[in-house]
Amino acid sequence: MAVISDKGKETPRFLVGRSAELATLARHAEGARREGARAVLVRGPAGIGRTSLLAAFADRSAAAGGAVRYCAGSEQAEDGRRVLGRLLGQDPHALPEPAATLPGTPAAHAAYAFHRRFHRHLAGLLAAGPLTLVVDDAQWCDEASLRSVDFVLRRATALPLLVLFAQRTECHGPGTDMLAEFLAQGRCATLDLGPLTRADTARMAVRTLGRPADESFLRHCAEISGGNPARLVRLLTGVSAAGLGPDAAGTRHLRRTGDAVLAESVTAHLAGCPGPERAVAQALAVLGRSCSDPLAALSGVTGRRLTEALDALRRNGVVDGPPEDTAGGPTGGVVRPAAGHPVVTMRDAVRDAVLAGLPAARLESLRARAARVLNDAGRPAADVADQLLLLKELAEPWMLAVLRDAAAEAPDRDTSRAAIRYLRRALDADLTGTQRQVVRIELARASAPVAPATALCHLRQALADATTPGERAPIAVEYGMTALGTRDAPDAVRVLGEALTALQPEPGTDPADTELRTSVAATLLVTAVNEKAALAGVQERAAAWPVPPGDSPAERRLLSGMGVLAALDGRPARQAVALARRALKVEEPAPVGWWVFGASLVLGIADETDEALTGLGRVLSSSWDRYEPGLHMAALSGRSVVRHSIGDVGGAAVDARAAVDLAETVRGPSSPLPYIALGSALLSQGQLERAETALAHGGRRGVDRRIWEWHHHLYTLGRVRRERGDLDGALELWQRCGRSLEEAGVTNPVLAPWWLPTASVLVQLGRRSEAAAVAEGAQERVRRWGTPRGIGLGLLAAGVVADGRARLDLLAEAVDALAASPARLEQAKAQYQLGYELLRHEDTRGARRHLRGAIELATRCGYHILGGLARKLLVAAGGRMPQLAASPVDSLTDSERRVADLARRGVSNKEIADALFVTPRTVEMHLTNVYRKLDVRGRAELPRSLGAPGPLSPRPPERVGPPAGAHAPGR
Repeated sequence: MAVISDKGKETPRFLVGRSAELATLARHAEGARREGARAVLVRGPAGIGRTSLLAAFADRSAAAGGAVRYCAGSEQAEDGRRVLGRLLGQDPHALPEPAATLPGTPAAHAAYAFHRRFHRHLAGLLAAGPLTLVVDDAQWCDEASLRSVDFVLRRATALPLLVLFAQRTECHGPGTDMLAEFLAQGRCATLDLGPLTRADTARMAVRTLGRPADESFLRHCAEISGGNPARLVRLLTGVSAAGLGPDAAGTRHLRRTGDAVLAESVTAHLAGCPGPERAVAQALAVLGRSCSDPLAALSGVTGRRLTEALDALRRNGVVDGPPEDTAGGPTGGVVRPAAGHPVVTMRDAVRDAVLAGLPAARLESLRARAARVLNDAGRPAADVADQLLLLKELAEPWMLAVLRDAAAEAPDRDTSRAAIRYLRRALDADLTGTQRQVVRIELARASAPVAPATALCHLRQALADATTPGERAPIAVEYGMTALGTRDAPDAVRVLGEALTALQPEPGTDPADTELRTSVAATLLVTAVNEKAALAGVQERAAAWPVPPGDSPAERRLLSGMGVLAALDGRPARQAVALARRALKVEEPAPVGWWVFGASLVLGIADETDEALTGLGRVLSSSWDRYEPGLHMAALSGRSVVRHSIGDVGGAAVDARAAVDLAETVRGPSSPLPYIALGSALLSQGQLERAETALAHGGRRGVDRRIWEWHHHLYTLGRVRRERGDLDGALELWQRCGRSLEEAGVTNPVLAPWWLPTASVLVQLGRRSEAAAVAEGAQERVRRWGTPRGIGLGLLAAGVVADGRARLDLLAEAVDALAASPARLEQAKAQYQLGYELLRHEDTRGARRHLRGAIELATRCGYHILGGLARKLLVAAGGRMPQLAASPVDSLTDSERRVADLARRGVSNKEIADALFVTPRTVEMHLTNVYRKLDVRGRAELPRSLGAPGPLSPRPPERVGPPAGAHAPGR
């Protein structure tokens, strides 16, 4: 028998993934035939396949010889005659009038008569055999029609009647309450339709697109459709219409169009859903993600009604994740934070669609209420601030405070841009002059790591708005620290100088004013010590300042700046070291900054390398935690330079590469020092081409105004030219370096010791008198500086230009001096030069001893260029290549070896620090280096051979025979 339908179109005959549901309906039909009338309610959201399931079942029933009557409710109000007429397959007007239209008849009696007449019509149909009545969209049916069906069911218990109701769960219509009554009285079974499985999705893709789909395509189909067949059909039809298949191209198409399909489906669903469900969806769209309490407060839907609304929204793909289980926990897919409250989420496309459907005034009101709800609930300031960002007006005073709090809680790389957004929104509010100034400073501080030029612009505006010296001074400090390393540094020096002049001490000045003046003075030094044009003026001004005791943070920052000035001025190293140590004597709980970096560099060039590396480690740790990329980059570069100076070329290269990687990921101007440090390390490793490439990046425009970067660049580039055989080019670069240092007022001989290779090359070029003048000019400065490394380099330069026995004596003294320093590379150079000179004097035995020492040192340091030269010379001296120990233990420095040996014996870090007169942080740093070099994970894996003296241990040089010539050192 054919299916009688009021749809006016062909009923779908293809059904995927509902075999279990069809079997359930078949069992109910069989039960109706054997046991009498029964009803089943098929429930599910829009697009889940209710109609397709009922149509497929109707087809099967008709094919088996059963009678099927089909109708569907409509959102437009209809009377019972129309609905029941479609069920009976008759003209609706042939049926008796509904009870309400029979004049003079009591309503109850008229309704009963109507139900009896309907019952007689169905009984006539049932006399011919089993009958199935299908009522689709039953929620839209009028109550009278449904009561008539119920009347028949209760009186046809012995007849083969099956009534199938289909209900769209998100809609509430005239028949919804009646259906609920059927269920409550137990007169109707239920069949809830769930989403399609992955296998069902795959079969649907094959049927629509003609071939199997790949895993990525199926995953995207499942994610976007949520297992909803209607959405899935739309997705697959779109792929087919685009001429694509279920492959990578089809997946890309899904990504582009899938959200639109989902959003359109959700919008259509919300248009017909009950008010509480719609209110919850709108509240969640505003909140983005939420626990139940804020969601209930914003939507006004609480308790069981909220749970039911969320369940309905989940079933219809509006809300992500399954409903909570009966125990109160999620059954899977719902995010549960630490507090134990499940978090409800909404996809971005769905959220955008819901928000787009809200009137502007309604949306503004919801966002303002959301901010208040989240703030009252004690949620993180960032959650509240995200709502405030979207408001047209910040109408309440607490809103400004929340934006500032949210910015203060966002100090790292991932959240710094959010902090900038919060403060920019705060700046747009109606602020007082003081508030605007404070917000500008905070905005500049947040912008500095990612957009220093923008930060400086805000600070200039804040400076212009300040009216008193006391107001301008702290802004000037911010300006100076932000301008470090930028083209605005000279202007910052000027601003700080003016601020300091305006803060001249007065009788009775309180400690806070003194601390402010000290802070301005310290920042002035930190800003000026790397600026060629500003250094001389600041040195002259600072010469009159008394040395502070270092009892406050500002005083310790000033001590650091004074230590850097003393080092650049070439004063005795002990003075600079004393200032730097006083600056670092307290490990403050506050984050460390540029003053620790500066003091650490002073210690590094003064041969106090252990303390220098400890200080740089502090800077690296703090700058990483607080996301200060400029400072972190500088600390990595500085540590590379220090490591290179003590012969750890491999470690220097690792640090320099990390600094370069950071420089290439940070937006805005970055220091050239990482490239210069990398070029120097690569050059020592023998990688000449890569060193040149790195130095080309380090020689960018503007670097010539910087003291540290420019002179290291010239010095290292000169080394490259010499290795290329361009002695004249190398000489020109080194002499240029010396002139530039003189112009800047820098007299420290070891900052960039250009004079040593200059003297060597001049001797090679036969310009001995010029070489002697250069070497002589350096002697007073190295003696004044007074470090073993400086003295050793001075002796080496003097030996280069000397003649006869004096040359050998000076070179031997240079080896002695450098052996007492941490400068292993320079010691290797001195041993090489001494071996060369001994060979020229035909003392092959002594030459071989020193050349083997040079090879050993150069190899352990990773200084491949010098190692290669020394090997060639050793062969010329009749020696065999030394058998260098293959153990990584030999790569340890003396300090690392001592610390590692004690750690292996079970001595604690604090006990090691006390025994070696260093800080616990220094011990930690040494152990970290040891673990890296030996490739071990901890103390338990340290080898037992650590206690043996290593090849890098300082030792007196071997004295050799009489002199006979000269050769250029400094390789």
